[in-house]
Amino acid sequence: MTRQGTWLLLVALTWYLAGMFRTLPLTVLLLSELGLLVIMAALSVYFRAALDASFPEETTFGEKELDCACRLRLEVHGRLPVGRPRLTLGLSYRAQKRRSTQRFYGGAEPGRETDVTFYVRPPYAGPLYIELRQILTWDYLFLFPAKRRKREQMLLAVLPPPREARIHSRTLSEMSGGQARETAPVPLDGMSPEVRDLREYRPGDSARAIHWKLSARTDQLWSRDYEDEKEERFTLFLNLSDSARMRPEQWDTFYEALSAVLLGLLRHRHAVRVFWRDGAKDLQSDVSDAQSRQAFFLQLYLSEPPDGTPEPRLTDFAFDTKLLWTRGAQPVWQFDSADALREIAEQTFII
Repeated sequence: MTRQGTWLLLVALTWYLAGMFRTLPLTVLLLSELGLLVIMAALSVYFRAALDASFPEETTFGEKELDCACRLRLEVHGRLPVGRPRLTLGLSYRAQKRRSTQRFYGGAEPGRETDVTFYVRPPYAGPLYIELRQILTWDYLFLFPAKRRKREQMLLAVLPPPREARIHSRTLSEMSGGQARETAPVPLDGMSPEVRDLREYRPGDSARAIHWKLSARTDQLWSRDYEDEKEERFTLFLNLSDSARMRPEQWDTFYEALSAVLLGLLRHRHAVRVFWRDGAKDLQSDVSDAQSRQAFFLQLYLSEPPDGTPEPRLTDFAFDTKLLWTRGAQPVWQFDSADALREIAEQTFII
């Protein structure tokens, strides 16, 4: 029997006994039980109005198939402590038809904000949207639940695991130990002789390339543009013309293969400059380290399908949503959508 049913049975029994024996103690007990029920019902309504919840961050990062820590902020507008509210979340990827549901319990103290951590284990790489859909509060006796609908949303940018494709180059000199090349440190008090120009900072630029003094004077980030910058990076064009019809599991394979290619190319160059089309806009991002890889994937996740068929760019490599990787007009590899992870782990790619 539920807690509510037990209380109703107790009140009914007291009512019956008070009517049968008509004694003052039983009458007082009955009135006390009825009064307690009224107070608990009022508290439930009060807690529903007093408790609020929101996401303190609009975006956070996680990794596929790992427990990703996310935060939800609870705030009580009142002086009475709220018990254990139940929060209902809806989780969905872009173009996903079914939304999964996750519930957890939190707690909040009156007059202050409390951050509650919950964990999500995403099955796919890509943008996972987490929506706070409902807050359920109870009175202190857990007799009267009160629901409050919410529409708060955050983005969990789920990155593919850092699997690296083994790439062998016939034309590029291999570095000893297979390590990526490092450029010489840039002095902070001026431009080195190899600096060609200064330009506005772009997401993905290395922190070593930032001109800190000029940035401090102008209150805007500026980056150094080197003469040998072109020789120190690859260029990669992403053809996303079929992206509007892709499902989350297809995007997952695409992101896994793309990430492996990027990490493999970084063994041979300091950075990879990636070009793609977002709606009617042309975007680019430089990937050189873990931080710039995060920034690139977040920008890619937020992109819209291109308008029409994008014109191919003159880049070192191209990669499309059909998992075809090309260098110039020559195919490097066609990944199998059902077996891409095994190919990444076992295959050596010749460029």
